[in-house]
Amino acid sequence: MLVTNEITQMAKAILTQLHILNGISSTGEHNKRLYFLEDLLEYYDENLVIIEALSNVIARYEDTAAEFVDFNKRQTAIKLTTATLTVLMDQGLNNTNQV
Repeated sequence: MLVTNEITQMAKAILTQLHILNGISSTGEHNKRLYFLEDLLEYYDENLVIIEALSNVIARYEDTAAEFVDFNKRQTAIKLTTATLTVLMDQGLNNTNQV
């Protein structure tokens, strides 16, 4: 139980220092988080923990924000097999002359 309390206190300290993990409430904040995430990816191994945490913040926003409602509806309606085939065809892999 003591370990849980210590971890909880550490998490609170991290959130106090890294406001970017407290959530996203606007398109502008969303864009800033995406740019920041892109920068973090340059040093993936060193930034893995923050990349995962920030990715979750971004995903939560994108799952619930009004600006993504139509996109999310289209995504859930896509049949994966059809989408995969379409991508392959768009990439020119439907050319029968290729080996």
